[in-house]
Amino acid sequence: MDLQTIENLSVSLAHMSLIVLVLMLLEWGILIFSNYIESKKEGVVSIVSYLVQSIPYFLLSKVLIVGVMFGLYNFRIFELGFEWYYWIIAYLLYDFTVFFIHFLGHKVRFLWCIHGVHHTAEEMNLTVVARGSIFDVFFTPFNFIWLPILGFHPFMIFVIEPIARLYATLTHISEKYVGKHKWLEYIFITPSVHRVHHAKNHIYLDRNYGETFSIWDRIFKTFQKEVDNEKIEYGIMHDELNSESFWHVQFLMWKELWFDVKNAPTIIDKIKYVVMPPGWNHIDGGKRAESYREEAWERRGVKD
Repeated sequence: MDLQTIENLSVSLAHMSLIVLVLMLLEWGILIFSNYIESKKEGVVSIVSYLVQSIPYFLLSKVLIVGVMFGLYNFRIFELGFEWYYWIIAYLLYDFTVFFIHFLGHKVRFLWCIHGVHHTAEEMNLTVVARGSIFDVFFTPFNFIWLPILGFHPFMIFVIEPIARLYATLTHISEKYVGKHKWLEYIFITPSVHRVHHAKNHIYLDRNYGETFSIWDRIFKTFQKEVDNEKIEYGIMHDELNSESFWHVQFLMWKELWFDVKNAPTIIDKIKYVVMPPGWNHIDGGKRAESYREEAWERRGVKD
């Protein structure tokens, strides 16, 4: 495969966002028609979030993101070709980076204020994919923007990223249509595995960060399968956040972070509120996801 072919393919895949939007609306319409979803407004908030967050992404992508990638490629460390094995390596590196950035999105409160928007939905369907922060443009490009420095041509990344994004979209499909696939879970992030990631059940908190492959979660011991007798409850651990409110979804966590930083007694504590995991406080250290998860497993007895 030559560079011109790859460039043409990347141009074709540039319309992937439109395909994803069509899939969202199609599934959402079917779920509404079949009375399977409880909150029609939640889907509206997700789609509005998608449209709003697309504006800064569109404005910056051509000038900044693409420019940076080609700039880095000019200083590439290795001279890599377009052979099939380089595509596999590039995809694996991309997917591991997604895993790592995703992990940080749950462990650094400042980043959680961005990524946590995606977790505020209390029902699982494809419209959840659209539920992103208006500040995502400052977070998600780090999944791929650095790869050209290694020698992967930017057009390769422009092919890989939308394909991976389409796969990630399908992992959000409603449980009405897709159940468990136990054998696939050994290698891939399936809809069942990703449902666990979106759960607010204490037993499921901060698990399954992968996008395409589950191998990273298994290596770093963050994998958790869906437990038969633990029905998933979607959303985040926040009693006051309204998942049907665009303002709440986009800005409430920022407002609370600002309140904590402003009222912290020392500079060090102010910084910690920004960089420590959600749940941390300067009084007694707070209670974080791992503590809730451990307690939940202790109540169950033996881990499933």
